[in-house]
Amino acid sequence: MKYIEKSYDLVVAGGGVGGVVTAVTAARKGLRVALVDNKAGLGGNACSEIGVSIDGAVCFGLFPNMREGGPVEELKEQLVALDPFFRSTQGSSTMLFWCESEKVDVFSELNLNEVDTKGRRVTAVYGSQSGTERSYKFVAEQFVDATGDGTIAALAGCEFRTGREGKSEFGELLAPDKPDMGIMGASVLFRSSEKKIPTKFERPYWAYEYTKEDDLPYRLTMYKGPVEIGFWWVEYAGDNNDPIGEYESIRRDLLKCTYGVWAFLKRDPSRKMEYYSLDNVSISPAKRESRRIVGDYILSERDIVERTPFHDSVAYAGWNIDIHVPGGFKSRLKPNIHAHFQWVFNVPLRSLYAKDKDNLWLVGRDMSVSHVALGATRLQATIGTMGHAIGIAAAIAHRNRKSTRETAKENYKDVQQEILKDGSFIPGVKNTDEKDHALSAKIAATSEQVLSFRRSKEYLPVEKGKALSFPVTEGRVDRIVLPLRNSGKAPSEVKLYFASSEHPNHFSHRNPLAEKTVILKPGDQEIAWDLSLSSLAPGLYSVLMITGGAIGWLRSKIEPYGCFTGRYVPDHFYTPKPGYTDNLYAIHKPILVTKNSETVEWEKLRKHRDLQLGRSCNRDNTPLPFVGIIPVQRPYNAANVASGVSHSDLMPDLWISDPSGKMPQELVMSWKKERKISSVRIVFDTDLDMNHPAAQPIDYLVKRYSVAVKKDGKWVTAATCNDNRSRFKIHEFKACRTDAVKLVVEEIHAGGKNARVFEIRCY
Repeated sequence: MKYIEKSYDLVVAGGGVGGVVTAVTAARKGLRVALVDNKAGLGGNACSEIGVSIDGAVCFGLFPNMREGGPVEELKEQLVALDPFFRSTQGSSTMLFWCESEKVDVFSELNLNEVDTKGRRVTAVYGSQSGTERSYKFVAEQFVDATGDGTIAALAGCEFRTGREGKSEFGELLAPDKPDMGIMGASVLFRSSEKKIPTKFERPYWAYEYTKEDDLPYRLTMYKGPVEIGFWWVEYAGDNNDPIGEYESIRRDLLKCTYGVWAFLKRDPSRKMEYYSLDNVSISPAKRESRRIVGDYILSERDIVERTPFHDSVAYAGWNIDIHVPGGFKSRLKPNIHAHFQWVFNVPLRSLYAKDKDNLWLVGRDMSVSHVALGATRLQATIGTMGHAIGIAAAIAHRNRKSTRETAKENYKDVQQEILKDGSFIPGVKNTDEKDHALSAKIAATSEQVLSFRRSKEYLPVEKGKALSFPVTEGRVDRIVLPLRNSGKAPSEVKLYFASSEHPNHFSHRNPLAEKTVILKPGDQEIAWDLSLSSLAPGLYSVLMITGGAIGWLRSKIEPYGCFTGRYVPDHFYTPKPGYTDNLYAIHKPILVTKNSETVEWEKLRKHRDLQLGRSCNRDNTPLPFVGIIPVQRPYNAANVASGVSHSDLMPDLWISDPSGKMPQELVMSWKKERKISSVRIVFDTDLDMNHPAAQPIDYLVKRYSVAVKKDGKWVTAATCNDNRSRFKIHEFKACRTDAVKLVVEEIHAGGKNARVFEIRCY
């Protein structure tokens, strides 16, 4: 076997989504990078063979407009181009050639099994590659452990955790009373498709036999119709909760279960599976949990629930706290706890390096996190945002000759600003880049959309209560108009509230800014409520109504961007409180964990903007009620492109042109004195309310545009794009001195009527 020694600035161990994004980002920042992976195909759990979808903070509409941007979005745009039916089969090839295009050296099917250390540094890693029959030594200045198993960190002697912490260690309500070794298991996934003729399936002799739904309680009753991909609940972590040592036996158990489940489904005529057959079953178990390496900060449930405002935030997450039952499919309890929390939370840089080594970063499942918090941070897109952060942090550490800890302590702001510059987003962190001339520009546009609703003839049932939140930008709300209908035969009482909303998922009538009770006679009636509220800080505000009558609220024909609706459901959620004794796996209500275990009485209605496997994109909005607002609010103004935020969070933070205006629409940034400019960065809107970019460009996305600079009083075109398909675009051109830059939007995809731009930067 041939022995080869390689030397790099950075070696990334683990070729999942996080490892790939880390490697690509670091290479773009100028580092010499090797990416070493033990599988044949890149992608980790999202590789072509396993096919886990790259999901993240949108969480199927729970957290609106929170899809990850930057290089994670870039990767997903490449994937959808090759895989428009979203069968998750093209990940490995896409990631391999993405790495190649960015000059990342990829070593696949290479198992790392030894490390060299010197003091507090990892100096080299060793492994063998089966396909080439070569042994390698990789020497590097810095390393990233993105293996999921924490392999490099464990070999280097770093402290790590396995199993579940007890409630008392971090004050986690979702943790068991006492610590134990229970972990989340691995799954194998299958894909199937409908055929033109009926197909039969005989259970293999080695597969488990299931004859009734109770053989796998909660699981076999989960899906009643045809199934094309599954099943996440075919899950197991081994008899001894050792996903590494029991890897082979876990694989066999999962395959026995999968084929047994398929046989059960095919036998049951109610499932309508007669024409379906298996296309493939993954042979590699997709792990959820293994070693968790200890960093300078261990992220926990309280950080999620309380949304800890970390000074060194570099990523964010929004998936539910999705904790799977120890024992997997062999347990008779519910397969998982989906514990909701109210809004996305941030991940600190201090959780993304090993505390015991000065040059070892962490990306992915092996980050410094508790078992409970891992339930919300282990999603592929979330891990990709961590990879983006660490690729940047490693480049900054290399440039400044600093350790991981020193970089996190002294250069976290530099890391944050580079993340934002790449078109990504960190909640609560704004662009403060002094080199970005856009921040000091005067900004004007051809037109701006204002916040307005349009009356329909349909009324939405208020039921127990209904709410609408909308952005307020003008500092005051003088009056609101609410068209209501009493369908009953007697007068009904309606209680009205006007309150602030902390985020899109927050509705509460408990501390209103104003309240009013009205008696509605049978029939239609307009309520003109004189609020006379001034000195309102820009933000989300909500109108809420509670009633016991048959009340309807007029529906709006349109759903303005950044507006949300909720319903009053005082007994809907189960919120665990200190000292509770219920078995969470036996709770059938939605579980919601809140700060100080506060009761939540309102639920935001989700938008159902999903990409169904093999089917067209459904982008329907949740119906919104109508409200008239005086004075008119202007949340979509042109100045938003330099607000410092390239993503919707609490406010829309984008420019939307007036839909009644004709193309082209123009946005001009100007300065009193000339600036030297050679680059413009633009962030467009690809509808971040969907889990993934659309297979075909949508009516939000700018298709054709140009960038011009003003020279000697005349506009000169610096860059053009005739068929844009991306959210983030960088245009570089010959440096020139100018006092104005203009974006000219000439056409929107799919017949769209508005120009929609989140951010423009000028360098």
